[in-house]
Amino acid sequence: MRSSPGLRLSLGLCSLLALSCSDMILYRSGEDYFPLVNGSEWKYTCGDDTSYVEVAGDSFVGGRTATVVLVDYSPDYWYREPTQARRFFCRTKNVGGFEDTLEARYGLVYMFPFVEGDSWQETFEDTIIILGTDTISYYHRLKAVVADIEDISVPAGTFGQCYRLDFTEEIHDPDVDTMRYSEWLAPGVGLVKRTTDTREEQLAEYRIGP
Repeated sequence: MRSSPGLRLSLGLCSLLALSCSDMILYRSGEDYFPLVNGSEWKYTCGDDTSYVEVAGDSFVGGRTATVVLVDYSPDYWYREPTQARRFFCRTKNVGGFEDTLEARYGLVYMFPFVEGDSWQETFEDTIIILGTDTISYYHRLKAVVADIEDISVPAGTFGQCYRLDFTEEIHDPDVDTMRYSEWLAPGVGLVKRTTDTREEQLAEYRIGP
């Protein structure tokens, strides 16, 4: 694991500042804001807590080959296409001592390339039969907007041309749970900061690739 060298970051920011607006657009469109490179690692801090993320190879999950991302040693499964990244959502509900599956699918999280002002959303809806006869209405909606382009300073360094994405996630099972959070993604690095109403995670160290 390593922190980004301050000198290289300073020179990089100076180079970015020298680019024209059209050059900036081309630069951002050519960068990878969500690298899923095997062996990559990220360390995040939140107060006294520390979180570790690692790209750990491939697995066959949900009917397809996916990239395994370990978040504090617990696996998430992702797959990428040129225009999108999807995460495997698997949710169950315990009713009467039995586990019923509410959702098991790859849901849309990111649309590429990021463009300031763009937005997207995807809703999964189903009627679930539980205990053989009873039913519940279930939905999961994730909405995102590319809200801004900012320079972000975190313990790992200062990162220029970061996209800020604002998310709203709603889950109805049948209780409604709404979560709002923001993410800042840096070119060639990925997530450098995430905030919710009660929590802020910041990138402390990272390594892209083996």
